[in-house]
Amino acid sequence: MANSYLCTFKELFSLDIDESEKVLTVSKISIPLIQRDYAQGRDNPDINRIRKKFLGALKDAVQEKPICLDFIYGDVNDSGVLTLLDGQQRITTLFLLHWYAAQRENISKEEYEFLTRFSYETRPSSREFCKRLVDFKPDFDSLPLTAQIIDQSWFPLDWQNDPTIKSMLVMIDEINDTFKNVENLWKALIEDRKIQFYPQEHIYLFDG
Repeated sequence: MANSYLCTFKELFSLDIDESEKVLTVSKISIPLIQRDYAQGRDNPDINRIRKKFLGALKDAVQEKPICLDFIYGDVNDSGVLTLLDGQQRITTLFLLHWYAAQRENISKEEYEFLTRFSYETRPSSREFCKRLVDFKPDFDSLPLTAQIIDQSWFPLDWQNDPTIKSMLVMIDEINDTFKNVENLWKALIEDRKIQFYPQEHIYLFDG
């Protein structure tokens, strides 16, 4: 197994997994059917406290001292799909944070293309929501952001019953509340590498 090293969320989408018999490059990150729904946006006192603390730590990281979010764990198949088995909550929040930074700062589609390669397999609605969200640009002068998302023609009413989507919507508004005054957020995430993981020590290859 290869040695561990730090990488950013974006760098996970081009990570080389080097084993004795083969080298595979991660091309997609997938949250598998066996995983629970995204939970960091649930509305209850304990989760609210955890969410605010986590976003506060991320804000401190992009503005001051970089942070390492520890290990993630998953399997990579021969097609380069990383099926995430541990780290789902952190990775999903970073997906939303990168989307927010890209759209708020008018980042070109070519630069945030990697976000299209993040997928939820827990429900078809969750998967489609992630796909639709990536290219949606809200009006950042009109709040809340989630009201704009729900108002889109591509957002069916029954999506509001999907626990993962409900949590993502809550998190999007929390991200905006936390980061709305943070300048150069995209640069801090991508170029300055302020938020990183140790991925490789806990990523394994499997056939299929």
